[in-house]
Amino acid sequence: MGVLPKSHDVRLFCAGEAWDVLRDVPCAEPVLPCVPGKGMIRSFTLRVRGDRKRLKQWSPDLVISDGDGPSANAAKSLGIPVMAVGHGLIFHHTRLGAALPFPKHVREVVNVASSSWPASRRVAVHFAPVEPRTPGTYVARPDLRSEIESSSTREDFMLAYFRDDNGMMALEQLARRGHRVLLFGQPQTVPRGVEVHSSNVRAFAEALGRCRAVVGSAGNHLPAECAMLGIPMLALHRGDDPEHEMNARLVEAAGIGVASAFERCTPEVIQRFEVELDKPRDNLAARTRAMRPASEVVPYAIDQLCRDTAGCPDWETRTA
Repeated sequence: MGVLPKSHDVRLFCAGEAWDVLRDVPCAEPVLPCVPGKGMIRSFTLRVRGDRKRLKQWSPDLVISDGDGPSANAAKSLGIPVMAVGHGLIFHHTRLGAALPFPKHVREVVNVASSSWPASRRVAVHFAPVEPRTPGTYVARPDLRSEIESSSTREDFMLAYFRDDNGMMALEQLARRGHRVLLFGQPQTVPRGVEVHSSNVRAFAEALGRCRAVVGSAGNHLPAECAMLGIPMLALHRGDDPEHEMNARLVEAAGIGVASAFERCTPEVIQRFEVELDKPRDNLAARTRAMRPASEVVPYAIDQLCRDTAGCPDWETRTA
């Protein structure tokens, strides 16, 4: 959100899990979720109709979409400038250093198309330096959370987190090989020797600043934090999750760590990961930190978009 609420009338429309996370934000309002699967066409149509009504009543200068197709298309149809922000934009709008199998790549391009094609500017948030391939696209790294204080000396434990609580095979092998593992979450079963901590953002960030390595789901923010801190990551993905599969491949291609599908995390994969533990990573951390963070790139992209259109012409004055 940055400086926007201080200088603009901001409204945040949230659907599904986003509403669960952001419901306490004063400017947040719930909207109907629109996800792939049965009923998507109907929900997309209802959302576009509802979003057009909201936008007509409010008449905003700009709509920023985090992968939400209905709001972006509704704004486009009303002549309101649109900017897209999100990690999924990397699939079509940047030149990547790794590739998915063609059918999976096409699926991800289609998923992001509904929110990115109406956009005049796009900010692809990614954990490794990549080049934009479409006009009006910028690349930013995630911001490093202020709660993280990197320790000058690493403690001998691995930090684990899984979006779907499905990484027990990897943790069992690590514990069996004598590694101390701290797992954040609420798993139903835990391998012997693994320490479990309830989900807590601040405690996780504090442990991330001290740990020797990370084992987790191949999202976007956690690999970026590992890269910025110089911590090796074992990036795991489900076989039916193309975005996480691509992230895992990119983690390995960027030198951040080792990639594997959960079901193929063999002892050989664990041994490859162990080789990464003592490799110097100062250059990786410096390279990643040198990327401009999203908190800087998004306002810059908004400024550029407003300069090129009639929208919010006094952006610099209001954010000075």
